[in-house]
Amino acid sequence: MSASSATSRVGAPASTACEIATARQADSVAFLHRVPYAIDAYRLGYVPGFREDCGYQQTQFNHLDIPVGMLDNDFRNPDLDRFVDRFFEHEPQIGVIGDVYERDDVDAHVAAAREIQASYPEADLIIVPKCREVIDAIPDDLVLGYSRGYADRLAHEFSDPADWRGRRIHILGGSPPKQLNVIEQLTRPTLTDDPPADIVGLDWNGLHRGAQFGEFWTADGWDDSGRDADHVTVRKTVRHSLARLKEFWQAQGVCPESTPQDDSFEIEYEGPSPSDLDGAACTECGANVWTTCRGPFVAEYDTGAVCGYCSYDCYLTHRHRNNLEEIAGEQSVYFPPA
Repeated sequence: MSASSATSRVGAPASTACEIATARQADSVAFLHRVPYAIDAYRLGYVPGFREDCGYQQTQFNHLDIPVGMLDNDFRNPDLDRFVDRFFEHEPQIGVIGDVYERDDVDAHVAAAREIQASYPEADLIIVPKCREVIDAIPDDLVLGYSRGYADRLAHEFSDPADWRGRRIHILGGSPPKQLNVIEQLTRPTLTDDPPADIVGLDWNGLHRGAQFGEFWTADGWDDSGRDADHVTVRKTVRHSLARLKEFWQAQGVCPESTPQDDSFEIEYEGPSPSDLDGAACTECGANVWTTCRGPFVAEYDTGAVCGYCSYDCYLTHRHRNNLEEIAGEQSVYFPPA
């Protein structure tokens, strides 16, 4: 046996290694959430987006110049015509058209994709197979959605890795270790020399759930060291997790080389006012905020809540005790005139 033939059997040839590295590198890593988490993710280089029935849920932003990079469908209440309308409204670069459970339903989803492609030929359109027969029925130019999160039917439950190889894949949900396992299964060399899957994208939104309990994500698991720190807020915890997650995917060669931001990214924010309050009770003490001599103090937090207070002391006490962070610093707080 020659040295060259021994090398080819022990390790993958250089051309195969290069092909695998290219296949593993995604075009996008998405984070679907509302403001302000979408702002932080966008600034860190993630593709932002939301489910069609949600939006960024901004309340006080007059001009929020964040693109809708990824649009997911309302999988609990799917409607193809509605999704196509939403796509034309938001013009995302990635669209999850829907889940397909039966072979007979493929044509309708492909027709929706073709309608979108006629106007947006560069968009990555994803159809999510929910049974083995659907995989081969979806045209090769469309992206297959590989379910790995909390879906009712996960991809590995009805298929083998070989069924997905040679196709363009977007991994939907699942923790980073689970997603990495999928990437390795779909791209590593095989004895039968199967082509690797092309990992075009992935997304995971679990960071916020951990942050609500004071935990941030690391490559070694969840870390709760900030749980009892007074200065740590949900937003800061999510932002820290996003940075750790980006480092993880960069180390794995999965992060895309380019990011979606541009130099024109600007945010115009107009702080809350008393008219934004839903009720008259002080969030801290329950007193009527309209009976105080100066009127209510109003604050908008990164949790999405707009709270009213009868005094500055109530505002300060409530904010500190609950480790809350204003959505845009001092602009997020309305101080009644003296």
